[in-house]
Amino acid sequence: MSTHETNRHPSNSQSTTGRLHWVRYVCGALALLVLGAGLYFSQLSGTDPRVYSNDFNVFYHAASEVLSGRDPYQSSLGDWTPYLYTPLLAELLIPLAVLPLKLAAYLWFVINAFALGASAWLSAILVADPGGKLRANDVAERRPIFISLLVAMGSALVLSRFALDNFSLGQVNSLIAFLCVAHVYLYVKGRKAASALMFALAAGIKLTPILFIVWHLARRRLKFAAACVVVLAAVTLLSFLPLGARAADAWNTFVGRTIRNEQGFDYAYAGNQSLRGLIERVEGDAGPSDASRSPASAPASITSVVLILFTVLVAARAGDETASAAPFFCLLVVLSPLSWKAHFVSLILPISYLMARTIRGKRGSLAALSLVASLILFNLTSPRVIGLPAAEWADSHSLVLAGALITFVACIVELSSSRESQPLTLP
Repeated sequence: MSTHETNRHPSNSQSTTGRLHWVRYVCGALALLVLGAGLYFSQLSGTDPRVYSNDFNVFYHAASEVLSGRDPYQSSLGDWTPYLYTPLLAELLIPLAVLPLKLAAYLWFVINAFALGASAWLSAILVADPGGKLRANDVAERRPIFISLLVAMGSALVLSRFALDNFSLGQVNSLIAFLCVAHVYLYVKGRKAASALMFALAAGIKLTPILFIVWHLARRRLKFAAACVVVLAAVTLLSFLPLGARAADAWNTFVGRTIRNEQGFDYAYAGNQSLRGLIERVEGDAGPSDASRSPASAPASITSVVLILFTVLVAARAGDETASAAPFFCLLVVLSPLSWKAHFVSLILPISYLMARTIRGKRGSLAALSLVASLILFNLTSPRVIGLPAAEWADSHSLVLAGALITFVACIVELSSSRESQPLTLP
């Protein structure tokens, strides 16, 4: 080692230690903020578990039903607020169902807030150090912890409106986003069994993460894809078994409500920001049609297949796992028949990927422009910012979907233009 390198080393170590202290301070402040914010958001679930105030009431009621020996589909808080997931979510929430509603709602907020924070942090680590290329003895000096924190906080800022929607509505999307990111993170780190379990939990609660099977197939991981399917089937089966003699009826009810749309939801409703919603609204301009309530749509199905095949072709040629997964996170919300705006928190990894590409690239790059466009389309279309009439116009013209499509296209372009990403390092 040269004299110059020897003299520089203590300075680098001191600088790294200072950055680590700042990371701890920021994380501590954010933790205190979450614990305090829970006092507000937990009030939005009301005080009466028999009355619908937000979606957590539905989950709490479903878990209480399972705890009482019934299935979560037999009784609903209202005609338009039924339980729509597999029994798995209700069963996982049984520990909360034994608590008073207010305390349970507080803990549910804290769980989802920390899940979203963990999603942002894991995504930032993945995009800052794709494939874990930094060696173990480089961690103290070179691992970009400070940049990872900036990427995590920046991604959370872009998706802040959706995060607040999830917290206000008591929804499960932040937890699903965490499970999906953890699935990718654990696979990249070589922990395949844990990765398969995260996938099974995500797809076992909400069906759309099944798209990650396509990601694995695109990367030629046939055995691992098959293993994920087996674990998912086992988890789903185990979630119905505790229902005993009611299991078959519960399965039929779940399929009817969630897959066949026997609830009669109108996919053309402006709040539905999926590709299916856009197509139904465009076709609906010619006049009313029952097709907007059909569980299948030929135009949407054809478009979905084309997008999936195109994504598979690009992802198969990607130089790192994180980059190849990013477009599939976009497809979770774009291709789902029903995507409320709160669902778009699942874009946390692709947004992080584009931030990393912006740091690596030149000013004015496509990645940077797409982030600005997404920030505007996601957040400035909120009724709290532009008012209710303008927000309804934005929804009817699918501006939130436009932001997701811009993110998707930017990921595809960046993915195609770079065969391999290098770790982000601090000077």
